[in-house]
Amino acid sequence: MIRNENTVKILLLSAYDALSHRYWREGLVEQFPEIEWTVLTLPARYFRYRVRSNPLSWLADKQQTLQANYDAVIATSMVDVATLRGLVPSLAATPLWLYCHENQFAYPAGAEKNNPVAHDLEAKMVFIYNCLAADKISFNSHWNRDSALAGMSELLQRFPEKMNPSLLEAIARKSDVLPVPLNTHTDINSTEPLNSIASPLRLLWNHRWEYDKGPDRLLALVNALEASGLICELNIVGQQFRQTPKAFSHIEKVLEQSSTLQKGRWGYIELASDYQQLLQQCDVVVSTALHDYQGIAILEAVQSGCVPLLPNQIVYPEIFSDEYLYAVSSHQGLIDESLTAYNIHQQLERWQQQGLPEVPSITRFEWHKQRDFYQKGIQSLYKR
Repeated sequence: MIRNENTVKILLLSAYDALSHRYWREGLVEQFPEIEWTVLTLPARYFRYRVRSNPLSWLADKQQTLQANYDAVIATSMVDVATLRGLVPSLAATPLWLYCHENQFAYPAGAEKNNPVAHDLEAKMVFIYNCLAADKISFNSHWNRDSALAGMSELLQRFPEKMNPSLLEAIARKSDVLPVPLNTHTDINSTEPLNSIASPLRLLWNHRWEYDKGPDRLLALVNALEASGLICELNIVGQQFRQTPKAFSHIEKVLEQSSTLQKGRWGYIELASDYQQLLQQCDVVVSTALHDYQGIAILEAVQSGCVPLLPNQIVYPEIFSDEYLYAVSSHQGLIDESLTAYNIHQQLERWQQQGLPEVPSITRFEWHKQRDFYQKGIQSLYKR
C-alpha cells in the first residue's frame, strides 16, 4: 500500500485473540487494504487476568505504538478501552468503535462450576465501562445485543445505589448489529445429497470442547443414536484446552465400541484445507451449544453444504427457519438433555428416511454482502 498524508490510520485491538476474534480481524484488514492498520493482540488465555490487565500489558511493551496518531480505534469488547484511554490521553480523543463478539451477561446458568468467569463482576463492569466509553458499538447478532442490554440493566438494578437509566439508553442508541462476515471460498463444491440409508449419514459437531458448547447433550445424543441403531458417521472436531469436559472421553468410548456408529475425524484439525475438506464431506452439522452469539463454526459448515440441526434458542432462530431447529426440552425449569437428545435423534432419523432438506442460503453473511456496512461504520468514525 502506498502511504501518504491522506491515508487513514486505524489502531485495531484484540485483547483476547480467540479463533473467532482472529478470523474477524484478519478479514477486516484484508478487506480494507487502503487503510494503514496497526494491530495489537494478546493470546486467548487466562481470561480473568487478561480482561483486567490488557492495558498494562500493552502499556509495558507497546507504549510508543499506543501514543502514535490514529484516525480511529477499533477494539473488541475484551479490551479494557476505558482504562486504556485514561492511561493514553491521545486515545481518549480518538474515535472508538467497540466490536462485541460476546457479552459477559448471557453465559449459561451453572457454568460457574466449570468456569468461574461466568459470573465475574469485574468482567461485567469492564464491559459496561467499554460501552460507555465507545463512540460506536456493534454486536454480531440481535441475541448478543439484546442479552447484553438486558444483562446490564439487571445488574444495575441490583446495585445498592440507584443508577440513572439514561446510561443504558445512551448505550442502546449508539449500538447496532453487524455480524462477523464469512470469507468467501470459491472452491466450495455442493455436497452430494443423501441418496439412501445404505450411505451412512455423515454428522459434524465442530465447536470448542468446553462446557458452554453442550458436551453433555452431545453425549446424550451419541447414546440415543447408539441405542436406536441408526447408522451414521460422527465427526467431532474443535479446539481443545488444558481441561476437557469428561463427556468427550465417554463419547469416544461409545464410538469405538459401537457397531452402528462410525468414528470419523476426532479432535482439532490443524490445517485449514483439511478442515474445509471435512466440511464439504459432511451431510449435517449439529449444534448442542448452550450459548452461541453468532455461531461462526455453524455458518462455515452451512456455507460448505451442510444442513444445520440446531437448538431453537439463543442466536439460531434469528438466522435459520424452524425446519432446521430442534426443541430444547425442560423439566421443572431445568433442561432435560436426554429428552432434548431424543428430539435431535428423531429429526436425524426422519432426514435419513425422507432425505435432507435444502441447504439454507447464508450468502448475506459473506464479506461481499457485508463490506459496505463495515465501510460506512469506519467512515462514520473519522469523518465526525
